[in-house]
Amino acid sequence: MVSVSNASVEIAMNEFLFVVVLYEMAISQSLTIRTLTRCRRNFERQGIHLLVIDNTPKAKADSITFEGGIEYLAFGENRGLANAYQTAFLMAKARGFRFLVLFDHDSEVSEGFISALDEVAKDHRSSVAIWCPDVICEGKPISPYYLNSFGWPDFHPKSGDRPLYGINSFSVVSVSFVETIGGFEQFYWLDCLDSWLYEQAHRNDWYVRRLSARVKHDLSLVSGKISPSRMQNIAFYESSMVLELGTGRRILGTILRLLLRGIKHVRIMGGLRGYWKYLKEIVNGARAGLKRRRGMVSGST
Repeated sequence: MVSVSNASVEIAMNEFLFVVVLYEMAISQSLTIRTLTRCRRNFERQGIHLLVIDNTPKAKADSITFEGGIEYLAFGENRGLANAYQTAFLMAKARGFRFLVLFDHDSEVSEGFISALDEVAKDHRSSVAIWCPDVICEGKPISPYYLNSFGWPDFHPKSGDRPLYGINSFSVVSVSFVETIGGFEQFYWLDCLDSWLYEQAHRNDWYVRRLSARVKHDLSLVSGKISPSRMQNIAFYESSMVLELGTGRRILGTILRLLLRGIKHVRIMGGLRGYWKYLKEIVNGARAGLKRRRGMVSGST
């Protein structure tokens, strides 16, 4: 860590680039940004910078630096979550940041999370790809988690070397790791990008570590604040990813989990007609995943 002494206060240079992605929401409406601004007193010491990327369609394309060093970037169109994170990654790489910290717009950032980043900054092992804290939604754990052999998540911490997975928001991601895997996969433009990212860490012999912090996040699948089209999109990309990267029991287990999720949320989808559309997206996603899998196999031969 590069640092300079200033009135006996150690100031870190470009450690963490926080990136918050907005969609059809003003900066002042974002819970993430509101809670982040309350935790800013140690940002300079910890080398934290904040980048806000606005994916709102028809928003005025602009690049602004607000008071306090908050950078705002809008493209005037929705280029997707993966594109926003890729933009942040390229910026972090160019400016010498060591870590990207990913946020959705509806996360509750705490002083405890900010303080826990000291643990990350002091750990210079290059083999840690992602740090993730304990994330809660409506009193329920949602991240990190293990996957059993059927691809079902287990949120109860256990000892051992089982691979950890997590959600996008609050993930502290090594810039070196993202560079190693070639950036963020644009196919998973919105949903399942987090699963893909954690999977890449495990497949490329990087580690995922639990961060000593507990935070809150509003996950739409848990809170029920989700549209039928988003349910269909999630179904498409989850089935696609498991067919692309999964094995036998995990494929069967994931498809079963998606079917049961649809039944649970059948009212949100508008009844049986909406559920039928949901089923078709599972099938379409599986086809896309198989196509990508075949491309991987032919590309490696």
